Amino acid sequence: MKVSNLADCPSEIETVANWYFNEWDHKDPEATLESVIEKVSSISNRTAFVAHVDGELAGAGELKYREYSDCPSYNYWLDGIYVSTEHRGKGISTALIEFAKSKAFELKIPTLYLRCEDHLVKLYESHGFQVVCVEKAKFIMELKVST
Repeated sequence: MKVSNLADCPSEIETVANWYFNEWDHKDPEATLESVIEKVSSISNRTAFVAHVDGELAGAGELKYREYSDCPSYNYWLDGIYVSTEHRGKGISTALIEFAKSKAFELKIPTLYLRCEDHLVKLYESHGFQVVCVEKAKFIMELKVST
């Protein structure tokens, strides 16, 4: 398995955008596949990364800087951890999360946040994240990154 920056694999952008659109963004009536492709392609305020297994795209994730109105003091977010159906159960989410943590350390990000559903809390806890609040049935978790 290899995890690398999406910017180094531009041919994978459309597949990642399709995953994100089908998993999450389709719920936003203003989102289109084209808008998600544009978002995934952007390097402004985000670092996107992908996992390959035997040369095949298997998963993706992002580190983002964003202002989140419900949590104004939380700035750096782990987002979009996604593993394709056929590659689930192979440790890919772990590789993506650990890549993000090392990238956060490299970028001197002091604290990393994420939003997830209840069934993912234990996964993220196993990587050092802790629940800091619950908002609209989503858990906000944080990880203090050693800098």
